[in-house]
Amino acid sequence: MANSNFRAGAVALALGACAPAVWAEKPPLSYDISAERVAIFDLARNEQAFYAVGERGVVLSSEAAVPAAWHSQRLPVTDSIMGIAFGEDGRGVVVGHGSAILYTADHGASWTPVDVAEHGRGDPFMDVAYLGGGRFLAVGAFGLVMESVDGGETWQPASISEDYFDRHLYSIAQAGDDWLLIGESGSLFVSADGGEQWEKLSSPYEGSFFGGLQTPDGAWLLYGMRGQIWRTEDRGATWQKAKVDLATAINAHETGPEGQVFLFGNGGQVLVSEDDGRHFSPASRSGLPGDITAATRINGEWLVAGTAGVRLWNGQGE
Repeated sequence: MANSNFRAGAVALALGACAPAVWAEKPPLSYDISAERVAIFDLARNEQAFYAVGERGVVLSSEAAVPAAWHSQRLPVTDSIMGIAFGEDGRGVVVGHGSAILYTADHGASWTPVDVAEHGRGDPFMDVAYLGGGRFLAVGAFGLVMESVDGGETWQPASISEDYFDRHLYSIAQAGDDWLLIGESGSLFVSADGGEQWEKLSSPYEGSFFGGLQTPDGAWLLYGMRGQIWRTEDRGATWQKAKVDLATAINAHETGPEGQVFLFGNGGQVLVSEDDGRHFSPASRSGLPGDITAATRINGEWLVAGTAGVRLWNGQGE
């Protein structure tokens, strides 16, 4: 559906079979898998390699400076992995459906499951971020928020609001020295102290946002359902709606080599702004199949992930 989104859809599917992740002694599936034949939901990079995570516990990695060949790795779980983040000293975390959390202490060579069933309730995690100082934060369905202060080895519930909060959180975004939590029903929280305390902000839109960023000039952008893009220059005190002729969900972002803002969405849609996010127009036809879920720029090309896998894109279409 044109106005659907992989994050919201992923939560709905996960909740339909809501249960804690079941760990296996060995990965349930061991055959190699093509990088263009698996849905990928997030990308990350550490000192060793690029990583892509996705459905059925798949982790892809490439040690090349510009990924061309990918090695597939199976986690000991068949749940979809929705987020990945790396910290320091080889530490990293992946999170996903079934309240799945796994950490690595060896740059992603191996991953160890963490049992958070008591607090996670089997609800899906949707994103994870490294906040610094050994601290990771993971967010998900029904206000699920958990944190680790020891590089991902142990996790505890984290409070973001004194009031009862049960909305889905889809994304953790860094905006300069601030951090943003972004979700459904206009859910928006900001932290100015590295995630120790959170303040709820008034949202300019009552629907779902799926991500956000700080623009090259220092403004904040939120993007999400039905082509909604909103911009603030005063940390959320006032908002202006970006001018764009689009009704497709927007899922990911990246900045361009000359300060452009690129947004990526369903149906291979790519938008670009030349004025720091005030106006957006379609980029040249992307030629990218499926819905785009993550993107990063590499040496003049783009590494693009989505429901049709992960691939390099030169930004000029097919």
